[in-house]
Amino acid sequence: MPPANLLAECQKAGVIVELASGALKLKGQSDAVHFAAGMLRPFKDELVQYLDQPIAEPLSQAGQPRQASSTAPSDDTTCARVTLFRGRGLNQAAAMALAQRLTVRDQQHDERRVCLECAHMAGTANARRCGQWRQTRMKGPAMPADLVDVLQRCRGFAIRALRDSEASP
Repeated sequence: MPPANLLAECQKAGVIVELASGALKLKGQSDAVHFAAGMLRPFKDELVQYLDQPIAEPLSQAGQPRQASSTAPSDDTTCARVTLFRGRGLNQAAAMALAQRLTVRDQQHDERRVCLECAHMAGTANARRCGQWRQTRMKGPAMPADLVDVLQRCRGFAIRALRDSEASP
């Protein structure tokens, strides 16, 4: 089975497949992860190779490169994400790891988001609040610390753009 199809099947089952330091990492509910691990095991080498490849820009018929796909995050996107996450209280290593997870998410065309990307999240690393908590059906504005970097679907999500004062140096 082609690696793209395997990843799509995992995504349907609620399992995210990531490449971290040359090893596959599966995230999701334990029973779904266990099932996906068994399905992926025979294709491990092909998946590692597939996820490790840089996203290439296809050539047009005239031989000129086309505009890069909007689903292929650039280095600028990764840097902007790291800057945003650092400004929201993550250390450098955690910000880089989360930015890499979101790159994989974008490559897999996953529509889920993390709270740290949202314009409605406010507060400090120890006391984060959701400005859309009523719309998202939370019990209150306080956000559990372990929720802010979990991929999820949210009715109140709004993309947070970097301000000039937050731009990377």
